[in-house]
Amino acid sequence: MEGAKTVSVGAVYVPNRYLIHLGTEDFERFEGLIPTLQEEFGSLLRRSAAERRWHFPGALVVDFAQDAAVAPGRFEVWAEHDADAVAPAPSESLRRDVLRLTGSQPPKEWVLDSGRLVMGRLPACEISLNDANASRQHAQLVKREDGWWIVDLDSTNGTFVNGSLVKERRLVPGDRIQIGSSKLEFATEQAPPAPPKAPPPSVPEATQVVSNPLNAD
Repeated sequence: MEGAKTVSVGAVYVPNRYLIHLGTEDFERFEGLIPTLQEEFGSLLRRSAAERRWHFPGALVVDFAQDAAVAPGRFEVWAEHDADAVAPAPSESLRRDVLRLTGSQPPKEWVLDSGRLVMGRLPACEISLNDANASRQHAQLVKREDGWWIVDLDSTNGTFVNGSLVKERRLVPGDRIQIGSSKLEFATEQAPPAPPKAPPPSVPEATQVVSNPLNAD
């Protein structure tokens, strides 16, 4: 972004259209996460530009493309100024973040639909765990600009992510969390489509029409 900036009178403009090329193997591996990656990359660009008081000449657009010429584990970014760029319309297939309690029967999961969720053995917790080894308020999930973070609330037995004891940690899809004896998994998935709207109730046809119900002489 910085290498392609343009200085004009009183303002500095940086590219607003980005095309990220991934190798075939990496593109197939991350294809399901592209909407999330677009949002995160866009947030990073906006934050970096705001910190430096740089401007975009048009709507910020981030796209990903498959490129067999790019080696696995690498990526290439093409950037350009495009004053006519149009921000993509919101996707109808929205994605959502969930937390799953693994090994439970029946399966149990929580949709992360608020900015802060407390986890613990208290029934009042947003994520309540029937686990004697969990503290009453063990940890919390917090939504920040760069994603979901798990924060330990000075629990007795600690909070673990992928086997490591953490005080706080940014979560990525696939992370395994352990609280007491409970094992959970953080995931991002496609939200189910909204149910179709019910058709409006039918209006029975009129059997009598009165054009002038008042007899005004």
